[in-house]
Amino acid sequence: MQNKFRLKSIYKVLRNKYLNLKISSKITIYFSVLFIISTLAITFAYKKINSTYMTEKIEQSSFEALERAQLNINTIINDVSNTSKMIISSSEIQDNLQYSNEHGSLEIQNNINKYLMQFTNFNPNIASIYIFDNYGNRYYSENVIYKNFDINDIKNKYWYKQIIDKQGGYIIRLNGGGLFHSKEGNYVSLIRVINDINTQKKIGILIINISEEAFYNSIVRIGDKYGTNLIIKNENGEVITKSKMDERILIEAERQNAFENDKGFSIRKIDESDYIISNMKTDTYGWNLITISEYSQLSKQAQYMKSFILFFISIVFMLIACGSIIISRLITRPLIKLHESMMGVEYGEFKPVNTPTYKDEVGELKKVYNIMIFQIKTLLDKIREDEKFKRKAELEILMSQVKPHFLYNTFDTISSLALLGENRKVYDVVKALGVFYRTSLSNGKDIVTVEEEIKTVKSYLMIQGIRYKDKFEVKYDLDPNCNHFMIIKLILQPLVENAIYHGLRNKAGKGLIKISTFEEGEMLVLSVEDDGLGMDEMQLKKVMEGKTPGIGVRATKERVRIFYGEKSEFIVKSEKDEGTKITIKIPKKVGEVIYE
Repeated sequence: MQNKFRLKSIYKVLRNKYLNLKISSKITIYFSVLFIISTLAITFAYKKINSTYMTEKIEQSSFEALERAQLNINTIINDVSNTSKMIISSSEIQDNLQYSNEHGSLEIQNNINKYLMQFTNFNPNIASIYIFDNYGNRYYSENVIYKNFDINDIKNKYWYKQIIDKQGGYIIRLNGGGLFHSKEGNYVSLIRVINDINTQKKIGILIINISEEAFYNSIVRIGDKYGTNLIIKNENGEVITKSKMDERILIEAERQNAFENDKGFSIRKIDESDYIISNMKTDTYGWNLITISEYSQLSKQAQYMKSFILFFISIVFMLIACGSIIISRLITRPLIKLHESMMGVEYGEFKPVNTPTYKDEVGELKKVYNIMIFQIKTLLDKIREDEKFKRKAELEILMSQVKPHFLYNTFDTISSLALLGENRKVYDVVKALGVFYRTSLSNGKDIVTVEEEIKTVKSYLMIQGIRYKDKFEVKYDLDPNCNHFMIIKLILQPLVENAIYHGLRNKAGKGLIKISTFEEGEMLVLSVEDDGLGMDEMQLKKVMEGKTPGIGVRATKERVRIFYGEKSEFIVKSEKDEGTKITIKIPKKVGEVIYE
């Protein structure tokens, strides 16, 4: 009881001393105590979470990398498997192998080699292809390796009986199960029997070698994304490929049996550093996929902890702000509110002061200030409204310049097709024209979604594709996540038109137009690129200044400027005989209102 009384007495003494201090001293003491308490709380929370949550996130990230690697491996092998099916079922292979004989034929040799060459030339993952017929004749096409071996070498391999038993199914072996050796790297060999498609009897053997580089490039991309090193081992523990890393780390991890299980995750001490090691066996081929990451270099997890700390710091600042508000209410609230309002005017916030006051000097100052703020805000609102009307009128003038000539040209195309009796094409053009105007008019709306704008462009290109037959092709690189963003209509069509008329129409041969949409932070990026005639610096300057025929580029630039102001970018890059690329960057908007 006596101790409780003493504590109360001490509390009263300290409280009275604090309340009698100057305002600056009170604030200093309050903030200091608050900061100390908050710092201790953050330190405790950091240590608590760092030992559990971070490890779980690292494990999750490691297995995500392994799953992605497995998916890429399956994709590469499935692609080559499909190629092998195409080869063994093709008439070129079937017919020539059925007519082969033990003496060989130069004509058959040339036919098959030429056919195989198209696969090694156009598939970068395929290093070489070999075919042996029943008489031991060899046919091949290879980019990297050459091995002087014959049918007897194949028959002596341990896997020869396996492919015979599979009756057309394939097996996967590293370097052909010892058949190939190259100083330039490993090869993953897909091996299968070629059967006569009519009798299902064996008429040959096919070997396709996949380069190590195909798998290496895949794991490097994954490693860069997840901040880890990847290793691929086959079912016999042989390294197929791996990221560039210290060989000693891998050797020490193997010595510690770090990946002896089918699926595992562990933290190992190697060379005085902690390493995160995870492994997983693939479902299809029994390969072992491994990730090795230095614990201290896991940037994603470090970034998470940084965000966590920033969150706690924000809480501290919120507490400090609350303390400041309490003191302001007790002492200087009216003057501080007036000061805050004045500071807000600098950033365009014209808010009246509503704090209670009396009929003193502060009250009179507040009254005069609120009247002044009201008058200024009313005047600025009127100026903004006038500017909107001005911009709207300017926009309508520009829009009226964009539309007519396309309609005239389209009618000319329809007339020509009708005279030639191309009724189907007439129907296609008229239908595309209807879609173009329906989507471009948009029921009178000035803004549309990216998806609607792309539909307009596709209709336009369909019409121009008929008009300029075989003059160009179109490639779309569209991010579906951008489809719902709102943009001003007909922002891309004039640029596509410019690419056709000024870039590709007079170019020799067939050209390419590429249309792209993607996100870049808080910005939506739209681009139109062609490989046409292009422009030098002088021509580009004239186009941007409106000193050349056609208004597509300059008009679109003006429309972007009118709607989005300084928040937008309109970038034109062009080189003579190289082509032109126009990129538009605008704020991402969802909903109906984008005009500010």
